[in-house]
Amino acid sequence: MNEAVDLQKDNYRIYDSRAAVYERLGDLRAALLDSKKVIDLAPQHWQGYIRATRIFSSLNKHASAIKMVDLGLDRLRGDDSRRRSQLLELREKSVQAQAAAEQQRQLYLAKTAYHAGKLPTEILAEIFTIVVDTDHCQVIMLSHVCHHWRGIVVATPPLWRTLVLSNKRPVRKIKMWLEHSKSRITTLTVHRSLSPLEFPSVLAELRGLSWSSLQNLQAHSSFLVELYRVLSELSMSHIFTHMKRLSLDTCGLVEHLFTSSCEWDLMELSSTGPMQFPERCWQCFTRLRVLHIRQLPTHFPLSAIEALPLLESLVLDFSSPMTILGTVEQALNMTRLTSIELRNIENPFALLGSITMPSLQDISLFGVISRVDEALLHVLCAEHNGLVSLRVGNCGLHSRTLVTILSRVPCLETLQIYCVDGVVNEALQFLAGKNPFPELQLSPRDGLPCPILKHVDVSRCSDLSTSSVYALVKSRLQNEPEATSSPSALYRCKIESLRTDGCPKMDAELLPWFRSKVERFSCIYMTRKEARQR
Repeated sequence: MNEAVDLQKDNYRIYDSRAAVYERLGDLRAALLDSKKVIDLAPQHWQGYIRATRIFSSLNKHASAIKMVDLGLDRLRGDDSRRRSQLLELREKSVQAQAAAEQQRQLYLAKTAYHAGKLPTEILAEIFTIVVDTDHCQVIMLSHVCHHWRGIVVATPPLWRTLVLSNKRPVRKIKMWLEHSKSRITTLTVHRSLSPLEFPSVLAELRGLSWSSLQNLQAHSSFLVELYRVLSELSMSHIFTHMKRLSLDTCGLVEHLFTSSCEWDLMELSSTGPMQFPERCWQCFTRLRVLHIRQLPTHFPLSAIEALPLLESLVLDFSSPMTILGTVEQALNMTRLTSIELRNIENPFALLGSITMPSLQDISLFGVISRVDEALLHVLCAEHNGLVSLRVGNCGLHSRTLVTILSRVPCLETLQIYCVDGVVNEALQFLAGKNPFPELQLSPRDGLPCPILKHVDVSRCSDLSTSSVYALVKSRLQNEPEATSSPSALYRCKIESLRTDGCPKMDAELLPWFRSKVERFSCIYMTRKEARQR
């Protein structure tokens, strides 16, 4: 064939024949070159276009194949219907193959396209800020996604405002955070795992911090003492008075923080473990909104509550049963207090009987010893539409008191009765619409008590009966109000979560029914440790 081409270089039929041979041998590039030569020598004939169509289809160049077959169709004789039908079929295959290839390309683009790259840097930085505000550890994860994201993360100082120090390369971490945050750290957390041997080098690096930006501090006793010494050397000890949140761990006597009597800007104070505040320090916290004290081994003065008129959330958790010291001439009106939690208090009435809480939404009493009924009845002396959560545990409580309280909280959503015997069955029967104490003068009400109750936890109540739980769940299944003059009064919510762990009287045969009716149901008869002890 090559010799024939050399002898007759202007004969398109020889080139077409050699193109057919190349195509059969799989040399598509050579076949395509000969097909092009055929078209150049005989543009008015269809042979070169059709062969080029087949070659382009084999090369997955479907757009070129369609173009070639259209040119070939234009050059066919009108009476050659057989060949025209073959070419139309070839064209249809090329069109379908092109559509399939385009679909695959779109699917690939959908999987691999970098849509975030089209966003302005400011919007992407704002998205990163929202993510990091939820979990400060995400700043490292975001910086490892790609080069583009890392550039934005490194160049956005607000993403680096939270510094957490532990025993893992603290000095190196401080240098990195100060560089990326422009030395403006707003939250500093020092874990107990940080060795005291690291304190000198850590505090030396922290000297470059813009202390006026620090708003939140979480530290333990030994580090706090060293930090206060460094700030005193820098004449910056007043920084503590401008903080918004302070979390202390086993700090003992913290009198050195209160060298001046100026008012603090502190809004949240939490402490864990032994710590003693001087009596006068509470007068500095008049702006405090949140006070959480846990594992306190000493008594707590009522004067502290009196000095905090703006308090919204209060947690007092003693390491052993303690009392509230002091009295007040007139009940304190805590208008902003919405949540209160008392644990291991000998007499909760000493505190609850001295304050009024018209905005109360959440009350928790655990491990209290005496006058529990009196304290709860004082807090809920009348109908309280604002209370949404009631939690009691490990305390002596009369069932009549609990039923009376439940009749006064129509908006209750969460009820927890933990490890309290002699009250739970009567309470659940009452919530199911059956008053166990007809002689009680309860507020008249259509429909069920606490109609929007959703979450119930009656764990560790040894006398809990299956019938009481069954009555409660069944009474809340009908969401549609019946025909009545006041349809809204009969509305009730379905129980969404129910915990009956550690209740030996629960009938195992009814557990599948509870799981089918309650979205989140738990009934663990005993833990592995309890089973081994038996």
